Amino acid sequence: MTRRTCLSALAACAALAAAPPASADAVADFFSGKQIKMIMPTAPGGSTALYGTVLAEHLKRHIPGQPNIIHEYRTGGGGMVAANYVYNAAPRDGTIFTMLLSSVILSKHLTPDSAKFELDGFSFIGRVADLPRALIAWHGAGLDSIEDAKKTEVPLGASGRSSVTTIHPALLNALIGTRFKIVTGYRGAGSTYLALERGEIGATTVAWDGLVGNRGDWLRDGKVKVLARIGARKMPGYESAPRLLDLVSSPADRAVMELTLLPMEAGQAVAGPPGLPADRLRALQAAFDATMKDPAFVAEAKKRQMVVEPMTGPALRDYFVRGAKQPADVVARARALTGLDGQKKK
Repeated sequence: MTRRTCLSALAACAALAAAPPASADAVADFFSGKQIKMIMPTAPGGSTALYGTVLAEHLKRHIPGQPNIIHEYRTGGGGMVAANYVYNAAPRDGTIFTMLLSSVILSKHLTPDSAKFELDGFSFIGRVADLPRALIAWHGAGLDSIEDAKKTEVPLGASGRSSVTTIHPALLNALIGTRFKIVTGYRGAGSTYLALERGEIGATTVAWDGLVGNRGDWLRDGKVKVLARIGARKMPGYESAPRLLDLVSSPADRAVMELTLLPMEAGQAVAGPPGLPADRLRALQAAFDATMKDPAFVAEAKKRQMVVEPMTGPALRDYFVRGAKQPADVVARARALTGLDGQKKK
């Protein structure tokens, strides 16, 4: 090889090394000018809608090609309508992903016939924060503590039968003797908030961050009372409210409660359908991770009183894989206690 040929070969190699990977160019070319749909499993007005709105606004800047992101609402079934659609019918090209309602991790166990997906099959992009919940009562409902709920029947607003909005109060009724009259059919926190104000219901369970962000004045002015905390996160100012897990004592009862707390850690999760092209999934995961550190996103989250405790896409997938492996006897008892097996509670 002549010296000139050698130099030409070295120059060509240097040019290739300096050029961006072809896959990165291909991802940017694909997303450029595209419109991504973020499927929302709940109606506007609640915690999931808040996180989805703020995330979409900032995420699009970090995706190669900077596509636009819009919302499409597919509500119902405790998040199952959206999850089933994204898993089975959505295009598998990166143009559709969802705020995966964390309760689907529980629904897969308790209502498997309606869960048309595998928990480890989604393309996991990341988690913005965990999702602690609270059992709250309207100030005029006559409930100052969980003990009062054992003495007085109070209508409690919930969404679907398999939703955590139903499951947790149903377990309290079965295990400690509360007398919540569970009224289903409310689509999202916005409708239950309105029902509380109108006096249609006296209690409900809500995502804590959504309550703080959307109805913080209720807490400040004493319009609602926190009867129990659902999840592990501390709630400053409400530490005296008992944790749901601490309301039961036997190992069998605690095992059931722990099963139903899986969604709290899964939190505000973002996932796409199975089989996304690997380079596009990696780009979406990288964009998500960058958004979590973006000063503009962090500032807006703080302004809206949103907690940001991110989890990467691979770590989120690992959590869902572990969540899919639950003892059959615990699942069976949870289904029986909540009436989801069609049998009488026992």
